[in-house]
Amino acid sequence: MRAWHRVTIAVLGCLVLGAAAVVVVLGPGWAVGSGAGLTAAERLKAENDVRATLLQGLGGLLALGGVAIGAAMTVRQVRANREGNTIGLFTKAIDQLASEQLSVRHGGVYALEHLCELDDRYHGHVHALLTAFVRQHAPWPPVKPAAELDEERARFHGGLADDVGAAIGALGRQSMITEGAGSELERADLRGAELRKLDIPRLCLAHSNVDGAILAGAKLAGATLEDTSLRGADLSGADLTAANLTDADLRGANLSGATLEGADLTGVIADGTTTWPAGFAPDRITPPRAGSTSAP
Repeated sequence: MRAWHRVTIAVLGCLVLGAAAVVVVLGPGWAVGSGAGLTAAERLKAENDVRATLLQGLGGLLALGGVAIGAAMTVRQVRANREGNTIGLFTKAIDQLASEQLSVRHGGVYALEHLCELDDRYHGHVHALLTAFVRQHAPWPPVKPAAELDEERARFHGGLADDVGAAIGALGRQSMITEGAGSELERADLRGAELRKLDIPRLCLAHSNVDGAILAGAKLAGATLEDTSLRGADLSGADLTAANLTDADLRGANLSGATLEGADLTGVIADGTTTWPAGFAPDRITPPRAGSTSAP
């Protein structure tokens, strides 16, 4: 409790006790009045009766006050305990994300998602941690030798390591994403990932490799896919309204049934293997911008 809170409570307590004392000492005399027709003994008895009643009432008020103070202290203690628990969970989850064991990292992702359900003050922190986790553990271009990475990828389920897949799944459930916040997954290696019906608001996959990924029915309206490789990706039925596909590689991509209204297709790389939505004319694609290094 802050010092000025304690001083305020002490001052108020003194004032209340002082007022109570005045009422108990002087109140009976005021209540009985002149006591016309009463003997001195009768007047004294009347005053004592009033005083006893006042003291009983004051005792009841003090008891209620004690209950209220006790309840307030209990609530404060509960809040303090919960705060300690959430801080402990947050710290432990961060330690798990840094583990060298995949299964421990996997658990850390779910612990952070659970924390967001317990305390919404952690939403922004967890959102930033999970996006950074994906970028760190699935970077494009890869930092591991190609042979080692290919061996690892052969064991992946759904095209992604369990921990990375869990992080993207948690982001897709959006429990930690506040309104208007963007999800920075640029320069990520999501080749062959199973991302069907992916729904991450304001998603940025700029300069990423998403070749062969399954994004059928994904909600990518307003997404940033600039210079993203989507070769052979399944984007059928995806919502790409107002998406930024500048210089994206769509060779072999399936965009049948996709929504491209307002999408920026400047410099998109496409060929005869690209499947466009019905009625879409490939000649509507704007040529590469001056100075662009993209080439079909």
